[in-house]
Amino acid sequence: MAFTLIELLVVIAIIAILVALLLPSLASAKEQGKRSGCLSNLRQIELATQMYADDYGTYPPTWIDDQTLWMDLIKPYIGKPVMEQHSSVYLCPANSQRAPLPYDPTIFLSYGMNCFNFAGAATCFWYGVNANLIHQPLNTIIYADCPSAVYWCGGGSTFTNPVVDVDYRHAKRSFVAAYCDGHVESKTTSTQADWDASK
Repeated sequence: MAFTLIELLVVIAIIAILVALLLPSLASAKEQGKRSGCLSNLRQIELATQMYADDYGTYPPTWIDDQTLWMDLIKPYIGKPVMEQHSSVYLCPANSQRAPLPYDPTIFLSYGMNCFNFAGAATCFWYGVNANLIHQPLNTIIYADCPSAVYWCGGGSTFTNPVVDVDYRHAKRSFVAAYCDGHVESKTTSTQADWDASK
């Protein structure tokens, strides 16, 4: 049975309408998948950080020298086999600017450590913080989404919102943050208290 031209055009029009209706849902689902991947990555990074803190009694410092940063210190705790040096856990799926670290091409970095210094070096993650000095780990951000190859967020003693060096790359201009107690969440805004490890 042959279709008339009108019937064929009606079918094409119906398919076009269905595609137009489904595309926003598919785009939203894709973004939610990327955010879920990011949440998972930061959860793994935070768990590795907790294992490091259990072993050394302190959170890893952000920077030791040009070849040793926080991600190098927790790399042994990430859970990858020794022969598999590259780990995608450091790369946010929503980060389109994929650039390897200059000194370590196995790391594509999308996350940074909280480097605000509100009350001196003792509670600034740049220097490494004694785990016992974080009195409110449930409310203290340690990692967040950052631009490619930037390994810190904030910095200094002045808070601004949006936070300097945080990449609000997820839906509704949100970012993903990991807290010192191990939980992660998506945020559209934050306060100084979220970043103040001295409180």
